[in-house]
Amino acid sequence: MSSNSTNADLMQTVQELAARVQRLEDTIEIQSLQSKYIHYLFKQRFDRIVDECFAKNLPDVSVEFSDSGVYRGLESVRALYRSFDVTKTIPGFFILHMTVNPVIEIANDGLSARSHWLSPGAAGSDKSAAWIWGPFYVDYVKEEGRWKIAHSNLVPLFRNRYETSWAQAPDHGTVRGVLAAQPDEPSTLYRPYNEAKKQCDIFANHPTLPQPY
Repeated sequence: MSSNSTNADLMQTVQELAARVQRLEDTIEIQSLQSKYIHYLFKQRFDRIVDECFAKNLPDVSVEFSDSGVYRGLESVRALYRSFDVTKTIPGFFILHMTVNPVIEIANDGLSARSHWLSPGAAGSDKSAAWIWGPFYVDYVKEEGRWKIAHSNLVPLFRNRYETSWAQAPDHGTVRGVLAAQPDEPSTLYRPYNEAKKQCDIFANHPTLPQPY
C-alpha cells in the first residue's frame, strides 16, 4: 500500500471521527437547550425563554401547547411569553414540565434537527393542581453556530385536575384563560382527552418518530 493511499485512508478516518464527535456535541447541546427552556419556564423567566432559546432569523419560528393556538413569527412568540407574566401575580403558581425519552435526528448538514420527547408535567396554584402529560415535538436550527428552537409543540394526552381521573374528567381545561396574546393560527394536533378518549387510536394524527435525514 502506498503512502498516498495510507494518508488518504487516515484522512477519511479522521473526518469520519470528527463528524461523529460533532454529531454527539450537537445532540448534547440540543438536550441542554431543551433543559434550559424547561428551567426558564419553571422559574418564570419568560423573557429569557425567547431571548436565549428561540431562533431569531427564522421567519416561521413557532410555538404552541394544548389549545393555545400557533404563535408564528418572533414577535408573536415574544408576545405569547410576555403574556405569561400575569402568572407571577397568582399565589403559588408554577409550571413544571420535564422532557424525557428524547429521540433526536440531526440533518446531514448539521444545521437543523427534529425531535420527539415525552413530557410528564404538572401545574398549580394555591387553589388548584393539575396533571399535564404528553408528547413534545420540537424542531431546531443552528444559528451562528448555536442550536435554537425553530418549532415547538406540546400536545398533552391529558391536562386535568389532580383530584380527578383523566378518564372521568368532563373536560381538560384550557390555557386560553390567562393568555392575552392572540394566536396566528389554530392549534394543529391537540384534542382534549375527554373528546378523544372514545377513539381506539388517539394518536393517529401525530407524527411518527423523527427519521434519519
